[in-house]
Amino acid sequence: MINKEIFASIQKLIKLLTIRFDRRQLESSESLSVFIHTRAAYIAQTSLFGYLKARMGTQFRVLFEDDVFSESIQIASVQVFLSCLSDLTVYCVASVARSSDLSNPDAEALARHCFETACREALKDVKTDRKPEDPYSAFTQRISGLDWHAVPDGEAAFARSEGDLIRFAPVIDDYKELDEEIVSNSIRFRWHDVRTQARKRVNGAAIAADWGTRSA
Repeated sequence: MINKEIFASIQKLIKLLTIRFDRRQLESSESLSVFIHTRAAYIAQTSLFGYLKARMGTQFRVLFEDDVFSESIQIASVQVFLSCLSDLTVYCVASVARSSDLSNPDAEALARHCFETACREALKDVKTDRKPEDPYSAFTQRISGLDWHAVPDGEAAFARSEGDLIRFAPVIDDYKELDEEIVSNSIRFRWHDVRTQARKRVNGAAIAADWGTRSA
């Protein structure tokens, strides 16, 4: 039988698939936060599970029934999610900044809000030994003093999650070297759809105005 925690992760993924088809405009900091959280989780889950399934082939189900391997998957899931969350938060908040009068300090505060809100929600049921001691420190360092108007509006903004998918996947190094190009192309393709959604749905002026009211 598949490990119950892996089964729970698959159930969450199914729920994310339904959320993915929401096409409403994002006009507040909270709706932006939800978008970032759900899309980052979707990319992390589909990319990691898709890679493992492709690499394992017919052994996929058997290995998922192994408690030790399931533990490795859960740890990898958290790490890849945090990388996806970091990339998408920076990308979306930069989009808000470029299309509004949001200052760099206000953009940084909005980014921290979105990242920390998503972290608390996503990691609340994760065992302590499966997540970083401080999941916020790396993100805080990344955005400190960032020029939000200079953030790339393309694939380059998602290089961290692309690299960390290969880095943290519970696969031997020899396979990672062989698979790197295919896996990188796979997550890039998934991010392309999310960027398209963000460009259509993020109302930068409305979000900036909402954030100004909330943070005043």
